[in-house]
Amino acid sequence: MIRESRSRNAWRLTPVLVLGLGSFLSASSLVRGAGVVELVQANSLLPVDPPRPAADFTLPRRGGGEASLSSFQGNWVVLTFWASWCGPCRVEMPSLERLHRQLDGVGVTVLGVSVDDDRASADAFADQLGLSFPLLWDESQQVGRQYQATAIPMSYLVDPYGEIVAVARGARDWTQLAPLMEDLLAAVPAQTDVQPVYADAVELPTVLEPPTAEMELSDDAPKVGQEFYLDIHLRWAGHFEEYLPQPPKVHLPEGIVQQSVTASTNSREGSQVVLYRVTLKADEPGSYALDPVELRYTPRLASSDAATRLTGPTVEVRPRTFAGLKPRNVALGFGGLVLSFVVGFVVSRHRRAGKDPSSDAVEPRFESLMAQYNNARGLRMQGDAAGFALVMLELRKELSELEESEAKRLAALEESLRYGGQVPPADELDRMQRMVERRLDALRPDPDATAREALQLQESRSRIGTGVEESR
Repeated sequence: MIRESRSRNAWRLTPVLVLGLGSFLSASSLVRGAGVVELVQANSLLPVDPPRPAADFTLPRRGGGEASLSSFQGNWVVLTFWASWCGPCRVEMPSLERLHRQLDGVGVTVLGVSVDDDRASADAFADQLGLSFPLLWDESQQVGRQYQATAIPMSYLVDPYGEIVAVARGARDWTQLAPLMEDLLAAVPAQTDVQPVYADAVELPTVLEPPTAEMELSDDAPKVGQEFYLDIHLRWAGHFEEYLPQPPKVHLPEGIVQQSVTASTNSREGSQVVLYRVTLKADEPGSYALDPVELRYTPRLASSDAATRLTGPTVEVRPRTFAGLKPRNVALGFGGLVLSFVVGFVVSRHRRAGKDPSSDAVEPRFESLMAQYNNARGLRMQGDAAGFALVMLELRKELSELEESEAKRLAALEESLRYGGQVPPADELDRMQRMVERRLDALRPDPDATAREALQLQESRSRIGTGVEESR
C-alpha cells in the first residue's frame, strides 16, 4: 500500500518536475526547434539550425544619432544589408517599407544597414523611395563583413533573444512574408524583459558562397573606333543549381559604348565558370574607368537577384592614326581612290553579259548560311553543344518567320544557353539540325534553272537584235 501511494504521488509530481526543469531552459529554445525551421523553410528562407547568436553593433542612424542592434531586442528583427547602387536592393526596399508599416509596433522591426561608400547617396536613395524604417550607415563595411554579407541584398531574421534563425540572400517581396512573421510571433512572442545572447562575432554555417570574378582587357590601349573586350570570368564553388548567373552590368563612362555581351561556360579546378565577354568601343580618345562592375545572379532559394560590386579596370584610348597622318587627311587622300574603284566596279558590272541579276542576291546569302551551318556542325563535333545550339537558333530565325509564341520560346532557350549554362538534350539538338537543313534545302539555288534563265535572256537579246537589223 505504501509503495502504491508513493508511485501515484511520483506520477502526480512528474508534470511539476518537467515544468521545473523547463524553467532552467531558455524560453526561445523551448518554442523554436523544428517549428521555426519548418516555418522559414516553407517560405524559401535558409534556416540557421541551431540558431546562432547575432553580434551587437552600433552605427550612425539616418536622421541623426546612433543606434544598436540591441536597441531592438525583444522584437523580431529583419536585418537587411543594402546599397544605393544595388539594382536588386531597389526592387526589394519598397516591400520592406510595406512590411514595416504593417507590423511595426506589434513585435517586428525592419532594420536596414547601408554599405554605401557615400552617405549622401544612401540618404538620397532612402528619400526617393520614402523609407521610414530605421536605417544605419556602415561606412567602413566592417559590420557587413562581420555578418558575411558578401552579396547584397542580404537579410537575417533575428529572434527576440538576439539569435539568427534564418538567412535570405537576394531580393524578395517581403510583403508576402508578413504571414510568416505573424507565425513567428506566435511561436516566439515579442518580450520586453529578455536576456539577450549576443556574441562578439557572428559564427554562421556556410550558406552560399557568392560568385567572384576576374577581369581582363583584350587591349588596355585601343584606338578610337576600334572594338575591344572586357572579359569577366564569373566563378563560384558548388553546382549550377545553386545560382542562375545573370549578365554583369558594367557602369560605363560617357564616351564608351557597349556593343554586345556573349557568354560561354566551362568547369575548372572544381569551380563553375561563366565567361562574359563585353564588347566595347570608344568614340573619343582619353582615359576611361570601366567601374564599377556589378555581378548579378539569382540564388536558388531567392525570388530575385543578388548583386556584388567589384572595381573595374581603366582603359587608355588612343587617337586613330595612319602612317603618322591625321584621320581627316587620310580620309581625303583615300576618298579619290575609293571613288575610282566604285565607278570602275559599276562599269564592269554593266558590261557583264548573260548573267542573271537575281542570282547575285540568292547565292551569297545561301553560301553565308551554309558556312554558319557547317561551323555549327564543327562546334558540335568538338563537344560545344551550347555553341552549336546558339548558331542553330540564329539560323532558325534567319530562315523563317516565327510566330510570336515560337519566338518567345526560342528567346527563352537562347537566354538559358547564353547565361544559364543549360544545354538541350541530344534529341532536341538533332531536331533543331533537321529543321535548319530543310530550310536550307528549300533555299538552295537550282543551277539548271539559272542556266535556263541565262539562255532565255540570251535568246531574248538575239531576237531584239535581229528585229533591229530587219527594220533597217
